[in-house]
Order: sequence, then C-alpha cells, then structure tokens
Amino acid sequence: MKIYVVVAVLTLALSSVTAVSDREVSLSAELEVTERPSHRSRALVASTSTSFVSSLKKPPNSDKYHTKPVRVIQARVQSDAPIWNETTKTFGSKYYNTAEEQFRGALDTVNTASVEGALMYVQAEGINYNTRSEEDRCWRKNGMQYVVFYDIVFAQTNETVAEYESEYGPMLPMDGGQCTPISGTNVFSKECVSLNGNASVLNLGPFIGGESKETDARAPYPHCWWYSFPNNCPLQKWANKTEECRASTRQGLCDMDTLPDGISCTYNYRILGYVPIDDAVGITAMTNKATGEKYANFTEFCEVGGVEFQASEAGVWNASIPFWKNPQNATANAARTEKLLSAYANLLKTNKSSQIESTVVKQMLPLPTVAELTAGNPPCYFNVKDCDSEFGCKREHYGQMCILCNSTATGCVPPPENFTFPTLQKTAALTAGATTRSTASSLVLGTGVALVSLALSSLMA
Repeated sequence: MKIYVVVAVLTLALSSVTAVSDREVSLSAELEVTERPSHRSRALVASTSTSFVSSLKKPPNSDKYHTKPVRVIQARVQSDAPIWNETTKTFGSKYYNTAEEQFRGALDTVNTASVEGALMYVQAEGINYNTRSEEDRCWRKNGMQYVVFYDIVFAQTNETVAEYESEYGPMLPMDGGQCTPISGTNVFSKECVSLNGNASVLNLGPFIGGESKETDARAPYPHCWWYSFPNNCPLQKWANKTEECRASTRQGLCDMDTLPDGISCTYNYRILGYVPIDDAVGITAMTNKATGEKYANFTEFCEVGGVEFQASEAGVWNASIPFWKNPQNATANAARTEKLLSAYANLLKTNKSSQIESTVVKQMLPLPTVAELTAGNPPCYFNVKDCDSEFGCKREHYGQMCILCNSTATGCVPPPENFTFPTLQKTAALTAGATTRSTASSLVLGTGVALVSLALSSLMA
C-alpha cells in the first residue's frame, strides 16, 4: 500500500478552486469541520456528539497556502490510565497536576498506531512468554494494560510534503518523550534533527510520521500503521525539557483550543476513552478455579499457571487463550480488531469494568464511524498530488489514508476537470543566525499563477 500526501489547496482566486462541487465546498475554510449526513458503516456505538475539531479556532497567519487538517482515530498501548480533568472535561496524563500539563503530557513526542497497529504491537511484542524472562512473564512488556483511543486532527508541514511527497514523513521511534538516538544519548538520525533542523539538515518542522506494519510475520494485521507525533524540544526526554528548549523549537501539539495548520502547530487531540486489555482478551471473564472468582487481571491469571500467549520468536503459535489463536492469519487478526472495538463499545454500553470506575466510564465517548470521518475530511485530490488523476482517490478506515482509485468505485472522488494540484518548493538548511521556529517556502500553481511567498513557522507504551 502506498501512503499519499495529505496537502490542501486553498482558494487562490482561481476558477479551478471556486468551481469545486458541493462536497468540497462543505469543508469550509480551514476544515471548520461540518460533518455531512452519511450512511453509518459498522457503527459499534451510535456517535451523536459533534467532533471536537469544530470547536477549535484557526490560528491567524498571512500565508496563502498550507495543508488542510485531517481527522483520524488512532490508539496507544499504555501502562497508565488517562485521568479525567473535570475543569477541561478532557482526559490527560495522570503524571501531571495542571490541566495544561495533563493535556500536553498525553501526546508529547510519542508514538501512536492505527487501532489495528495497537493490537499488533501487543501481540507481536508484549505478550509472548517465550520472549520474556521467567521473572517477567506475569508482567506484559512495559506494563501494557490499556488500549487508549485518540481522536486526532493533524496538518502536515509544507516542508515535509515537499521533501517526502507523502501524507506522512518517516515514522520516528520515540522513547521517554525523545526522538530515539541512533547511538548513545545524543547522536540522532537526520530525520530526528530535521524536526527543527540545523546548518546541515533541512528544517522540516514537527512532522507527523507514519509507517506500514502490515507485513510483520508475527502478526500480519491489515491496515496496520505506526505513527510518530513530535512536539517541541523533541531531542530531550520529558525530564529534561526546559521551558527555554520548548520555546526555542517548533510546536507540534497545538494549544488545546487551536486548530493545526502545519505552521504554528501540527496536531491536536482528545482522548475518547480506553479499554483494559484484560477485558478485551477475555481474561477478566475467566474464573479462577482456586477462588471461584473471576480473575482480577493478567498477573493473577498468570501466577496460577495461565498462559495468555506462547509462540516462537517468529510468531509460530504454541499455546494461548482463545482470543489470540491463529496469530499469523491476517483474517483472524482483522477479526481480533473487531473484537477490541466491540469490547470498547460494550464498556460504554454497560458502564461495567472490574478495572475502571463507572464514574470514569461515563466520561468516555464512542468512536465516530469511518463514514463520519470521511464525510468531515477534505477529499483526497484537494490534498494529494497523486489523487489529481482520472479516478481520484478514496479515504479508508480510521486512519483515513488516501487510496488511489483505478475505477469509479464507491468512495472514489475524482477532481474537477479544471483542477490542478500545486507544486511545493523544497526548504533549505538553516543559515547562520536563522531561528528554528520558522522557514520559508514557495508554491507554483500549474495553471500559470505566479510564485506565492509562504511564511511557515512551523508508542505507544
């Protein structure tokens, strides 16, 4: 599968843009998301609330072109449960005290995944008895305990689009709030450095990275992606991120009330809710024969000899609970994803979990349907050069990837005949005395419009 660039074309007094259909016009300026009526596909829980994206304010800027925001649903596998903040009415990180810190701390230079990618991570790296020492077998890798669902809106930097010609830049491993060094503690890849650039490395800004993990032999999941979301000060761990460092580097995570534009910031989010892995895989529904009670958690199940999952390092199955059978079968893995989504939907429906207080569950929100996401997002040809083609592209799944069409299939949206996708000029490395907070780009419209100057200021567990 190929990832396609998600770049947006704003109206530049061209008939090619003003002549778009009603479907495009309904996006409105800067994706002030108007969720159009649509058929609900696989609605696990009826989604009735308006997207948080519609409440975000567009940051002021004077440029004529930047990427349009795209809304997606992603997930993280976490050892910690998010905390509910009654003042902001949002979930955040439990490791901080103020609302601002809680909001920043939950998605501050970290990796995420598609829903499928989160489950693949658990299966491939977190639960195999044969890859953990005996003393660690009753503790999942990194203390994995929850799958947390994130409602994310992002806008890629123009510099990234020009450099990689893709919807995403490369996925960068993040560890402890830091873009992971390739050697020691302070030797970084060119891609990590490019998040703010230096005299020899391009300043691409805090770009969103993405990489397909569909073909991992241990757990081949369809639509499996891992992502990276760098915030400011991305080369330092959380404990070492000073306010000075944060202020001197480009902002990835937007302020809570701000819509990303790929310049002032690149992403915003809300946590919809979370589900315990133990509930999703069925461990808390099993009876402990020694006590006659349901298992409280994985550790209790393991300590009495229970085996959640055992396979070779290559993923060949030996033994497991029913949920994890046929781990190398893509169809079985797709069904596992549906079971995870159903477990979350059932949690919201029943308001019952042995591991989450009912008062917390009441604050959780259902996932939107894929149809709702697609209806609220810009059509692909507006944002993706390769989709400026005969049959256009279509958006798919919770990740809302743009897939190139080769026929007039359902969901494929071709561009208007007089539409031309713009060409972005690549950025240059920083010069002496230049700030890391902004760069300049230009764009050339294929219809013959003159150059327009663009001012740009900018894993799970």
